Amino acid sequence: MDAGAQPLPVEEAVTVDRAPAPVAAPGAGGFAVVDVETTGFSPDRDRVVEVAVVLVDPAGTVEGEFATLLDPGRDPGPTHVHGITDAMVAGAPTFGDVHPYLAHLFSGRVVVGHNIVRFDVPFLAAEAARAGSSIPVGDLVTIDTLLVARDHLGLYGRATLPDCCARYGLSWGDHHSALGDCLVTARLFAAVRADVGDAVLGVGDALSAARALAWPGAAGAPVATRRR
Repeated sequence: MDAGAQPLPVEEAVTVDRAPAPVAAPGAGGFAVVDVETTGFSPDRDRVVEVAVVLVDPAGTVEGEFATLLDPGRDPGPTHVHGITDAMVAGAPTFGDVHPYLAHLFSGRVVVGHNIVRFDVPFLAAEAARAGSSIPVGDLVTIDTLLVARDHLGLYGRATLPDCCARYGLSWGDHHSALGDCLVTARLFAAVRADVGDAVLGVGDALSAARALAWPGAAGAPVATRRR
């Protein structure tokens, strides 16, 4: 829900996928680019209504993706922003349903995203706690493209996802779709790596540190998803 993006049109159609999710196994490590859409801005009071993860290998090649709408157990919040309605989340999996698989995808990987330190990670931690599990926040290895933009790209105060993408000529139509934002963030991260350099970003050390980190409750069995 980064500020500056355009609202999505409201779509009622959803797809329920009962087949195995098309995602590569974590294996040799790499990056897990994540984005969540939520009912608001408070992890304590609000809920995640959509989550997406794009897996990227250490060299920068996309290996697979996972995305699903989630039933938050309440209204979906600002439909005019994220385009998610009550009808779309009714009967969708809960966060507790998908948490073991998400933990499996994150295990051994550097978690990457835009504003994840202040937004996505706190929401993931709050949802995991509600589901009776946890995420290893204290040991988590992250690369936040918003912080990178402020520290290395001279975009302090103008570091929204659209601003950062505009710097590299990146565009996408599905703003505030978790998967759309995730995919463009993966492209942004690749552009930043090429521009700033892995040494400056500490990529090698991050990959090494993350490889040994297993998330509690991880289970590799694919789960049912509901897609936009």
